[in-house]
Amino acid sequence: MVNSVLNSISKALYATFGDTHHYYVEDVEQRAAFPCFTLNALNPLVRSVNRKDYYRTVPCVIHYFSDDKTNTRKHSLDVGEKVLECLEYLNIDGHLVRAENMSYNFVDDVLQVFLTYRFWTEKPEDLPIMEEVDSIEFRPN
Repeated sequence: MVNSVLNSISKALYATFGDTHHYYVEDVEQRAAFPCFTLNALNPLVRSVNRKDYYRTVPCVIHYFSDDKTNTRKHSLDVGEKVLECLEYLNIDGHLVRAENMSYNFVDDVLQVFLTYRFWTEKPEDLPIMEEVDSIEFRPN
């Protein structure tokens, strides 16, 4: 499910910024092409509500590395506004989800965008469910 969120973010960024930018989900410190976005999920949380319903929280951080060395801060802050706008609503597996806690800052020539997606998911019906166990014999070593 986290990969679905990151994939949806990547598609939304591509729809806004096109193929003039590069999009990375994996770490690419040495071989990145600029300008680029790196996408990461920060400590996703899955809360089981009942047998088949789950409430998911996926906090994300997006780093933007500019290729404009002359006016990096001004350019990156403009990009931050566009990123928040294009990621406010995200299509995740056919469901429209609105981002929460959206913010951005500029640190060490890198734009950092933070947002969180919260949504419900269901376990597919065809997955097996553990049967009850009558007794378990415990044998210490």
